[in-house]
This record gives sequence, structure tokens and C-alpha cells, in this order.
Amino acid sequence: MTYKGSILVLLAFLMLNCKKPSEKIEDTPKTFTLNAHIENLEADFLVYSEKDANQPNGYRIDTLWVKDQKFTFTDSIDAYTLYYITIPEAQRRHKVNVGGKEYTVSVKANLSRMWFIGYPGAEITYTGKIDGYMVDAYPSDKEGINDDLALINKQVFPLQNQINSITFSTRTDELSDEKRKEMNATKLELSEKIIDLKIDFIKSHPKSIAASYVFNDCYYRHYFSFEDAKKMFKDLDSTTLAGTTFYNESKQRLEAVEKTGIGMQAPEIKTTHTLDGSEFNLSDLKGNYVLLDYWGLWCGPCMAEIPKIKEYANKYADNNFVVVGINSGDTAQRWKKVIADYDYNWTHVQTTKDNNLLIPFNVNSFPTKILMDPEGKIIYSSQNPEKVDLYQMIDDIFSKS
Repeated sequence: MTYKGSILVLLAFLMLNCKKPSEKIEDTPKTFTLNAHIENLEADFLVYSEKDANQPNGYRIDTLWVKDQKFTFTDSIDAYTLYYITIPEAQRRHKVNVGGKEYTVSVKANLSRMWFIGYPGAEITYTGKIDGYMVDAYPSDKEGINDDLALINKQVFPLQNQINSITFSTRTDELSDEKRKEMNATKLELSEKIIDLKIDFIKSHPKSIAASYVFNDCYYRHYFSFEDAKKMFKDLDSTTLAGTTFYNESKQRLEAVEKTGIGMQAPEIKTTHTLDGSEFNLSDLKGNYVLLDYWGLWCGPCMAEIPKIKEYANKYADNNFVVVGINSGDTAQRWKKVIADYDYNWTHVQTTKDNNLLIPFNVNSFPTKILMDPEGKIIYSSQNPEKVDLYQMIDDIFSKS
């Protein structure tokens, strides 16, 4: 073989083997395996719980049996997905008294969990120990995807542990106002340091699946502005990450911000996750003023505003006014029961893992409300920095008609 021929063969080999993460997934088994060894793990078993709209109670639950501080977890999967497994003995809890009743509450739970990214064909090891109220253990795999996740979490978790310790102290200890103020200032400094570490990690790992997850999570939690997010996202390696889960969601959310401003045409929403299983299409409601109410039973402010939603749904029931409740975070069973029990007599749909209705409008806080005119254009959004009284706007619309 000539030298030129050898080079061509080598280039062909490299091209076949230098696949994007999304391309590798298509050629691999649709399962992964996690092998964990966590020192000081005393539980006989752990419980993996995952929201699943196809299950009667809205959750899929697996029992993970522990022997000699070791366990194995295998799951079917078709895309990069963040998993967590809670270690109950690492949870930091305390008692509170509300209305004469005593309750047990937990400090932020992220440190009592094992975090990893599952993907087809992955063989993941998870090693370390339970250290007080922190799972000081981290994942690794041959692709290095979970090694990247471990890299940032090893920096962040100790700082978060300090924050949790301060939170616990401010809730349970008798402190002077001055001391409490000092401790809260320390918490703020630690939180800002965590954000800086995550931003540095994102910028220094532009090809990393884990960095795309960290970016997506940070943007969802408002850790940086939309403009800063656009700049950081642009610097992620699209050639490597395009088509992967976290990168795609970030891309869709950023695009949604620019497509769902006041005066813009609302995106389509389609789902069969309705009360009766029939198909819902947002575009079918054109000709009406449509109020989208993103809510959840777990969300105090959402539930506090439900009576107002009901008042206006009834007030303009004979006008071209339609309310669509978009529920997130509840089991289908509980969601349907509460709607029936309290006669929430408007249209209801539910966002699910397989059909995320939050992304088209970049919803990342609850409640979120969006009002559209009969042409389907957005005329109000609670995400708009210019605050407007929604209910006064609705009254003004129908007082003129």
C-alpha cells in the first residue's frame, strides 16, 4: 500500500470512530449499569423513584438491595439523562412547630443524593463515602462524562455542605440578630462562589455533556442573565453536543425567550395528557383570549391564586375567554382528583417527561401566566420585567367589548 493510500485508510478509520455523542448512542445497547460502593452505607436497600405518567400513582419505583455497602442499578434508556438516588441516612433533618403541630423538615436534599448521567451502553462506577450529612462519593465512566460531573461536584458539594450547616444552625440555634446576619452573609458569599465555579466549569469544558447539563440547570435556576446565557451557549461546541439532551433543551429555551415576547405569535402546544385523554392543541383555541396558567399543587403561590383564576374563568365564561391550566410536578392521579374535588372548571393539561410543555415558553418559575389575544399573539406574560396587572387587563378587554 502506498503512503497516500495509508493516509486515506487512516482518515476513513478516524471519521468512522470520531462520532458525536448523539451518534454513538444510536449504535449502543439501550441500557446502562451503575456499580456503587459507598463506605458507611448502612441501609439494607435504597429506593430509586422516578416520575412516570404511565404508572397508576405517577411514579416508577425500584428497590436497590445493598450488600457490603455495594449495590447495582441497571436501567433502560435512550438519551443522556440525569439520575439521582437518595441516601436517606445522609439527610439533615430538624423539627419545627407550626400551629401547635410538630413537623420534621429536611435541609436542602442535594447532598444526600448520588448524582450521575445515565446513557445507553454506559458502565458507571460510583465510589466514596457517606460523611455526616453529605454523600462524598462520585461517578466515573470510560467516556469521561461522569468524571466531568464529578469534577464540578467535588468543588461545589463541600461549599453546599457549609451552606446547609449554616441553614441548619439558623433554624435550630438561638442566635443574636447580629450573628444571624453574619451567617446569612456567609451563605450568600458561598452561593456566589458556587455559581462562579459552575460558570468557570462551563467555559472550560465546551465539549462536555456534563457541562451542557450544568449550563442548562444554571440557566433554569436564573444563575445568570439571558444575555450572559446566550454568550456562554454560543461557546459550547455545537459540533460535539448538537442533538444531545441538555444541549437541545438549552437551545430550545433560549430560542423560546426570543420567540415568546409581547406581540409575538405563541408557539404551538400539543398533548394527550388531558383529563380525558383527548388531544389538546393550543392553536384550536384561536378566536379566544387564552390564559395559560402554569401551576402545581406543590406550589404555594400557585394554589393561593387558584381562587382568582376560578373567579375570572366564571366571570367571563360567556365571553371568548378560555383558561388553560398546565400542571407540572404532580402525579396524574392526584392532579385529576384535586381538579374534580374542587371543581376547577376550566381546560387542563399536564406537562410530562415525554412532552415537556414548559420549554416552548421557557417556563422556569411558578406560577407563570401568559395571555394571548384571539389571533394567538402574546399580550401578557408574568415573565415580562414590565409588571402589568393581569386581571385589570382582562377586565379592560371585556369592558370594551
